[in-house]
Amino acid sequence: MKQTVLIVEDDTLLAEVYQKSLKAEGISAVVAKDFFDALAKFRPRQHRLIVLDIMLGQKNGFELLKTLRRQPDGDRFSVMIVTGLNTDELNTNKELMVGLNIIGIYTKSQFSIAQFVGLVKLHSRAK
Repeated sequence: MKQTVLIVEDDTLLAEVYQKSLKAEGISAVVAKDFFDALAKFRPRQHRLIVLDIMLGQKNGFELLKTLRRQPDGDRFSVMIVTGLNTDELNTNKELMVGLNIIGIYTKSQFSIAQFVGLVKLHSRAK
């Protein structure tokens, strides 16, 4: 089964940039625009890595992650958070990060597309 990255991002343009940048590197990616779309598209045996935004509208990224972790095989993937929120505040809860298998939290405004692609390449093949 081909491994893909699940990108959960409500900014359509940014999600498209992420997806096309990964495709250029030979990495397949599926985009979900919100909590419910991500639930519908999530395949635990197919997605080794989820790129997750926190602010997704009605429900946030942490709620989504907790829901996905409770599903069968919900421990089979890693999560890379890419958010517009202040990452200093998010990084303070190390226990949450370890418990939810979050490999890193990155701020969109301080995170280049090249850095994004490099980290996805590293983490999507690491397991």
